[in-house]
Amino acid sequence: MKQFTCILIVLAGIAGFKPLHEPIRQPPANALATLYPNDVGIEQDPDVLYTEKFNDGMPNILARYTDVLNREGMSLDSVDVPANGCVALKMTNLGGKNDGGHLFRQFDPGFDSVLYIRYYVKYPSDSKGYIHHESVWIGGYDPATRYPHPRAGTCALGDQRISIAYEPVGSRDDMDTYLYWGDMRAGARGKCYGNDLVNGSPQSKKISWDTWMCVELMIRLNHPATASNGELQVWQDGAAVGHWGPGFPRGKWLADSWINNKTGQPFEGFRWRTNEKLTLNYIWIEFYDDTTPKGASHHIKFSNLVIAKRYIGPIKS
Repeated sequence: MKQFTCILIVLAGIAGFKPLHEPIRQPPANALATLYPNDVGIEQDPDVLYTEKFNDGMPNILARYTDVLNREGMSLDSVDVPANGCVALKMTNLGGKNDGGHLFRQFDPGFDSVLYIRYYVKYPSDSKGYIHHESVWIGGYDPATRYPHPRAGTCALGDQRISIAYEPVGSRDDMDTYLYWGDMRAGARGKCYGNDLVNGSPQSKKISWDTWMCVELMIRLNHPATASNGELQVWQDGAAVGHWGPGFPRGKWLADSWINNKTGQPFEGFRWRTNEKLTLNYIWIEFYDDTTPKGASHHIKFSNLVIAKRYIGPIKS
């Protein structure tokens, strides 16, 4: 019997949307995926904006992306998949030769509305200790680019860059956010390498090694650009991991990490951007493993990515 793990990120940016005063811990009702068992036909739903099922052959898959790294290390798998009829993309690296690979897609125009992104990922246990960045990133650049331009270490850039991911962090099998945004906090030596928010959350999750995980994220872009009324919500396998917005949850900043604590101060909300032209205009399917020993090889698998206007949820079998 196969086990699945799902991560959900919701992206929302609606002018006039009234902010909440406490986090939502239950997934929205009427998940879109419940209407399409095994995701069959989900791409035809009017609320779906983009799908990547990896099921129409490698040439067609690669043609959809504006930047491809290490296509020789990519292959398709129709056996080890999250549900019947699915296809997975396997990305493989070779130590001493490359650091993995990626698929990057620019959306023109970008999204400045309610969005949900859901995907499946499988982390093999033999990669433990070698993971650097391995997940699907979503964000925006202004001006838009056809390739990734994260500018790691650089703070602020609220008029030029948003980067949002939920991925393995540290050495304790934790999953956490990795965020670049307008008001991000600096870490060691005043550098910015991504803010993590899940710390201390009672809903925090671990990596499910050798198991398909489902991830979904919610992002509400701030309107207007001067306001800190943006939000982020994360689900893993359909279970709430955290929800951050103006006034919730409570905690404190410790350098570049938000520490959740009921006795702390309310979270200030996100000013994701300081420029209204900065929208969510890319996805980056990333496998970055730069410490694999020479001659050794690791891999990661992705499957069933969906971007929609409403909550998607895990695959219904």
